[in-house]
Amino acid sequence: MTYVSVEVPSPLSQCIIFCEVVCVRGCCGIDAVSTDPALIGAWCRRVGPDAVLEARLQLAELIEVVEDRSQRVTSTFLNHRTYDDAGRRQLLDFLAAFEAGLATADEA
Repeated sequence: MTYVSVEVPSPLSQCIIFCEVVCVRGCCGIDAVSTDPALIGAWCRRVGPDAVLEARLQLAELIEVVEDRSQRVTSTFLNHRTYDDAGRRQLLDFLAAFEAGLATADEA
């Protein structure tokens, strides 16, 4: 199985950086990033609806790539690799939490 390297473009990357409050991605990967909807909402209010919409579209594309089980995913930015199904599920859960946070903030 091959690896595909994924980039996390801005503004989605900026949202993730904003929520990097538990540790740092270089150390703990996605576990360093809070998926608290209130924190994601604070970022959304800071950047405005256009950036939120763009981040949501970027996130949808990223989720589509991660869901493709014909390949493994690696991301230097997120410091995460989907070595197995558990790693893929962990990444998908993380992305789904961001998707929910962005959707909630977008509706407010």
